[in-house]
Amino acid sequence: MDTNWSVRLDTEARTLGDRTATRLRELIRDGVFAPGARLPAEPELARRLGVSRPTLRAAVTELIADLLLVRRRGVGTFVSAVPRSTHGLERLVGTGHGIALLGRRPGTTGLRVRHVGADASIAAQLHVAPGDPLVRISRTRTADEVPVVHCAEWIPADLLPEPTALDAFGAADSLHDRLAALGLPLRQAVARLVPVLPDADLRDRLDLASDAPVLLLEQRHFPATRTDRVALFSRHWYDSGRIDLQVVRRG
Repeated sequence: MDTNWSVRLDTEARTLGDRTATRLRELIRDGVFAPGARLPAEPELARRLGVSRPTLRAAVTELIADLLLVRRRGVGTFVSAVPRSTHGLERLVGTGHGIALLGRRPGTTGLRVRHVGADASIAAQLHVAPGDPLVRISRTRTADEVPVVHCAEWIPADLLPEPTALDAFGAADSLHDRLAALGLPLRQAVARLVPVLPDADLRDRLDLASDAPVLLLEQRHFPATRTDRVALFSRHWYDSGRIDLQVVRRG
């Protein structure tokens, strides 16, 4: 059992609060904090994690919102029975960041950045004309070196400061962060989730052992700066045998 609870800095999480939330998820996943167990008192837990109490409080609040923890007034904070390997779709975060929030190490294989013309189906999603120039990014994301999702993403070139702005996009980069740095912070997305049968290429990329359906998540992303335009259209194929997707609905 892990006796070193310190927050790790070598994660894709962007802030200390995110890293703290990621570390708590890891400790829950690894059974250090079992379902139904009460967390240590805030001063002790903050000391063991090596963070301030306000940082810990923000991370705990995040896990409560994700239903991983339950706060009982006057008693303490407890681990809930929500599945630990579940990736919620409520928050608009990058795929790598979402994997890190599960307490797993994100990685990338098969990265390719290309300049293409929009075909009819992609043009309809991005509200551009067929043939308009796009940047297409494809890659397979891994969790602890195991492929879990293959991603294909299209960005209209005319929304970028220059057409080559994403040419140096690297395997360790976050597309959400890169677009924000280019003046296109993503604010919201319209999503569609459907089961599909994988073709031979997808089976190879995800190292699938069978023809069982995968979950296709299609999303049209809208930037905070240009609400009249779709800044990114993405198709993500998830191996549901390795990672679960869920939506938390609240009354």
